[in-house]
This record gives sequence, C-alpha cells and structure tokens, in this order.
Amino acid sequence: MRTLNVLIAGHAQHGKSSLIHAVCGKFPDILDFELNHGTTVSLKIIQFPIPKKDLVVNFLDSPGHADFKGGIALGLEIADLLVLVVSGSEGFQARTYWLIEKAIEKNLPVLLTITKMDLPNANSEKIEKEIKKFEKLHISSIVKTSSKNLIGIDKLIEKIAIQIRKQEENGDDLSFINLGFHNKKGFGELIYVGILSGHIKNNTWINEKIKIRNIFTLKGESLKLAQEGDIVQIQLNIGSSIDLGTKYYKGKVISPKLINSLAEIVPRKEFYISISDPIKFKVAIDVLESIKKIIPNIDYYYKKSEITILATGDLQFTLLKERLEDLIDFEIVGSKLKGIITINQSTKATFNSATVRIVPRIKNKLTVNRDGIQATRLYDILGASVAYDAFHLDGLHIDIYSGKNEGDIAQAITRAIEKVKIIKIIPYQDVIVKVSNHNALFSLIEKYNIDILYQSKSNTFFLQVKNYAFESFFNSIMKLTNGQADFSLIRFDFEDKILSIDPGTRHFGFCLIEQGALPSLWYVNLKRSIDDKRSRSVSEEQIRYELDLFLGNDKDLIKKVFIGNGPGSSFIANFLIDYFNITGDSLDKDDTIDQLNILPTPDIYMVDEFKTTKEALFHLQKGELVNQVTAKGFVDHAIAALLIARRGIKGEILKIEKKPMANLYDYIYEHYTGTQSFSNIHNVRTLADLKKGMYLRVKDSSKLDSKLNNGDIILFSGFGNNFGSLYATTFTGNKIIIKFQGLSKIQKDFFTVFAPVKQR
Repeated sequence: MRTLNVLIAGHAQHGKSSLIHAVCGKFPDILDFELNHGTTVSLKIIQFPIPKKDLVVNFLDSPGHADFKGGIALGLEIADLLVLVVSGSEGFQARTYWLIEKAIEKNLPVLLTITKMDLPNANSEKIEKEIKKFEKLHISSIVKTSSKNLIGIDKLIEKIAIQIRKQEENGDDLSFINLGFHNKKGFGELIYVGILSGHIKNNTWINEKIKIRNIFTLKGESLKLAQEGDIVQIQLNIGSSIDLGTKYYKGKVISPKLINSLAEIVPRKEFYISISDPIKFKVAIDVLESIKKIIPNIDYYYKKSEITILATGDLQFTLLKERLEDLIDFEIVGSKLKGIITINQSTKATFNSATVRIVPRIKNKLTVNRDGIQATRLYDILGASVAYDAFHLDGLHIDIYSGKNEGDIAQAITRAIEKVKIIKIIPYQDVIVKVSNHNALFSLIEKYNIDILYQSKSNTFFLQVKNYAFESFFNSIMKLTNGQADFSLIRFDFEDKILSIDPGTRHFGFCLIEQGALPSLWYVNLKRSIDDKRSRSVSEEQIRYELDLFLGNDKDLIKKVFIGNGPGSSFIANFLIDYFNITGDSLDKDDTIDQLNILPTPDIYMVDEFKTTKEALFHLQKGELVNQVTAKGFVDHAIAALLIARRGIKGEILKIEKKPMANLYDYIYEHYTGTQSFSNIHNVRTLADLKKGMYLRVKDSSKLDSKLNNGDIILFSGFGNNFGSLYATTFTGNKIIIKFQGLSKIQKDFFTVFAPVKQR
C-alpha cells in the first residue's frame, strides 16, 4: 500500500478534531487539558486505511492555538498534503494566513476545507474569494463540510485519496524527524518518526552512537524495514535523549533549534516558580521533562529553588501549571516578556586548531558559516550548537575560519564568549495609538511623557507612547473614561515583512519587523567609510554578506524597505536595488518625504528621519498618502519600523555564575559522555574509561534499584562481577551498591543514567 501524510491544520476552534472524528470515527484529543479546555495542544497521528485505493492515510491532527503552533510546524515537516480547515462562520483568521505562508514556502499542495456549513451564518463565497488572492498557493480542491451533519465527508476522503505523495530530492540517504514518544510495555520508550528519505532496518547502527533496535507500526506490530514516507515507532539504544523535532540526516543528529519550521517558533514569555522542598522540586523537573516530550518549544532552567519556564504564551504555561498543581504546591514568583539572550559585541578567539568569530544576533536563530558559506560539516555544527546551548543563548552567528574537530571549535567559541558579556535584549517599539475626544488626555500625556504626533480639529490624537509605559497609560485612560475611550493601535498587515535601515557612513543599523514577532536587529560596522571610493566595492561585499546572514530566507518575503535619510542613504538605496534585483531609477539623497521614488518588489521608501512621525501623520490625516500608495496606513509602518531601527532596544547584562569553560565542560559531560564526539574534553567513551575516584551525577534515577535521586553525586569505586553492579560512596561517606532495574543493563544504559562530573 502507498502512504500519504495529511496535515489537518487551521485556526483554533475551526473544527479540525471534529473533522477527523467524522472521517475516522475516532476523536483525536486524549489529554485531560485538551478535553477540559476544548483545544488541541499536541500533534496526533491517526492512521486511516482506504483499501479500495490501496492507500494508508496518516492524518496529522495539529493544534490551532498560537501557543501550540510548534505542533503544526512538526506536521509541516512530514506532510504531503495540507488540509486547510477554515470555519464557514468565521472565515480567515491569523493562523489561516500563517499556514498559507508556510504552504507557499514549502510548495505544499492545499485542500481547502470549509467547515461548519450547517451554521446559518456560514459564508463559503467570502472564503473562496479570499483564497484566490494567493496566486502562489497550490489549491488542489475546495470542499464544503459539516462534521455535525456529515456533509461533504465522503467527497473530502475522495479528494484526499487522489493526491500523490510529495517527492523530496534527498536520494537514498536516511533522513527522519522525531514526531513524538510512546511507552510500549516490555520495550520502554519508543519514538514516533517520520521518514523523510531512505529506509531504516531493525538492529542496525546508523552512526557511531545510535542503533535502531526495533521498528513497529503505529498499531504496535513489529517491522523489519520502513521506508520514505512511512511514520513508524522505533526503539533506539540511547533511550529518549533525542528531543522532539530533532532531525537525523547523513549521520547527523540536528537540533530543532537549528533547522526546520520549529526553529522559527520560540518561547515568548518567561515564568518564574519557586519550590523550596527538594523532593517536590525533583517532581517539578520530571513533569517539565514529560511535557517537553509532548509539546515542542517549551524549555526551562533552574537555580537553587527557582525554576524559570520558557513558554510561547499564557495558555501553554496554564498547561504546565495545571500539570504541576496536580502533584505539588509551588509559588508563581512572576513573569515577563522573554528577551533575546546573545552577546553584547563581536569578537574573535582561537583554541588549538580552531579560530572563530562570534557576532550578536538579536533574533532567535543560530547561524554557522565556514569560509563565508553556510557550514555543512558535522563537527562545525556540533561544535557551534554545543557552545550555543551551554549558555542558553537565543541568538548568535559564528564564522569558523579554521578548526579540525568539534571540541576545538566549541572551546574557541567559549573563549570568545569569555571576552564579552552575555546580554538579554528586549527589542521593542514605541506604540502609536489613536485616541478620540477626551479632555482628560492632557494630564496623562504629561504624566507618561507622551509625544503628540498629530491633533485634528475634531480632537483625534495620534500619540507615541513608550513601550514600557503603554500598559499603565492604557489602564489609566480606561479608568478615567469608564472604559469608553475610542482607542485603537496602528497595526501591520499580516503579510508584511518590513526592512528598515538607519544609514551612516561606516555604521548601518538594520531592523526586520513582522506582525506577531519581536523585531530583529542587526548592525554592520564597515572597515572604512563609504566616502572612500577605493574601498566601496569591499564595503558593498561586506554589507551583502552581513545582510545574507541577517535576512536568510526572509529576504524574498520583504514587502517594503524604509531608509532613513541619513548620510549613507543614497549609497544603501542603490546597493539595495542591486541586492533585491530591482529595476528602476535610483534614489537621490536629496529626496524628501514628499518626493519618494517607489521601486517594485520590494518597494523602497526614503523617509526623513528628523521629521518622520509628525510630517508623515500630517499627510496621512490630510488624505495625502505619500508616494501615491493606496495601502492604508503604510506611513505608520514606516514610523514603527524606524522607531525600532533607531531607538527601540534595551537590555540587561546577565551574570554567569561559573566560568564559561566550566559551563561548556558540564554541558558536554552531561550530553556527550559515552560517545566519540568531544572525546578530547570528556575522555570517557566506554565503561573502561571510568576510573576509581571519579565523581558521577545521577541523570535518570528511575532506572536504578536504589534510593538515589536525580542530581545526586556519588564517588565511583568500581564494578561488580561482569558489570552486574556498581560500587560507590555517597557524599555523606556511606558505601553503597547500585543495581539497574528490570530490563535496564549497566553496559547498555550507563551513560543515560550517569554523567561524569569534574570535582570542584
């Protein structure tokens, strides 16, 4: 039978799970949180055979809420077809547009399914009209359905059955992605994998560390072989140490933080909880680890009795909170917007064979180049990502000039980090608001130091409110007016990605802004001024290289470019004409805000940075949308973008309690002991490398037949006969014998249970 992987996705509450229930006869939501809150939180796989078509469909039911869109990103990686679910009564929503963007980006065929057609206010014509606006979207069919009345279900199945599986150009090399976890009695934890290319066999090694021990169908039946397009369960020799969303390709295990759609979806908020009881603290860590196996894009770290939980939003944290409340008592200390943890300046360093440069990236992204191109060598990626993860960084760029192994590269990067400071950056924009008809406004304007950008004759105000003061200002004005204030924010269109530039002669500031994301910032410091015509070509090449790093895949999606009318504006405008392959007249540095030249795809605008806000809003109010552009509010986009590019950044220095090299060593001992990777640092590849007197930290006490807890440290004394048991001494001086539980074996599972640590 052929296999087809079908992602069911759409905005929250648009009927995705009900649609799968109508098709398969099985309701996919099974978690208590999902049933209690009526929202899907994790990716589910439901197998549906169609014998008449010699076809097995793997339906991937995905969440609709923004806090859980990591589940959608997982499904997008393996999907051959996207069934885009849109409620007939509600039409296109935020998640709908995001999915369309992803489908275009991945060239994924779309079957538009309009649900809830039994409702009296259902309007399919409006939805069909909206979908036609996206010329690059490949729409295979449009089906109108009602899960309640079983309308259109047979037609939907028929349209799915005629689809052909998406073919990748990966050849015969094995590639798969971790889609989830499942405990199977007698075998322990299995991993759901979607095979992107090649095939897997049971009882085979796929690299120096990982062995496929067993393969099972989704129903639990044993398999000897699985191939491209299949979704199966596999048992590995390394337990569950591969994170949700991890990809395997050509011997490399690649973190979801580095590639695929998951890399774009990052925690947005930090929540702080305090637990004083050490036993309850351990329970909390175990709960968080279990949830990370269900939902991607959740992370945490802890210090003493406080745990910092990183989540994409409040609903995701509510899930964590409810899971914890079932087991323990704890105190929520606070929460705040998550910043971007990066370094405060660029620097170089060398260690043995490796020489590197590290650059701050104020975006949730790690990029690695060697010799000016994206690094593809396994040890480059390993060395960079390990140093990156050891410091919990969110953004960084690394140029590798030399390096013969991952250990040297990781230590060179760590040496570079020692030279600078780790900083948490919170990019933000001053908020432009429109408020009407309230005399009480003037006292608040003075109190919160608000700029009046424009005041009309009818007392409509455009105000520029500082980001940190916005919440207080909003609460105050609502209190003064008994909630009657006519109050609206100026927002971006969903599809807009805007690049703004603050141009100097040696220093250029760049900002990329899009709806729903923190603005991303980048700085370029040229070696020489652009006034030096002899070095201008070198300057252009440097800016081209830096912009390629900064924009990445976003380059082709940029709709507008705003250039401040600074001393380097003419230079950068003409450079961008070539960079974006735009045809048209160049921009003159003498152009003012009333004399803008518009160039197609993307449009480029010159904006006078000295009188941007007041003058732009003046023209907007008079109905004179400058540049003869018909898109409502484009000038406001320019204001917001330029405010960010020029002033919208604040940050705090983070203290590192341990020396950077100690952080790196601890991370490597924790994650890579027992492998050849970083063996020059950990020096423990097999049990034979363990020496008497070496300290061991317990990573997973559940596999031990002892009273040890996770985090306990013991002094290793030796092994019993035939490695049947382990002799050790606790910190209190008690001599103990440690045995593994049940099917767990010392030789097989040792490094999943213990991590050697340096004595400090």
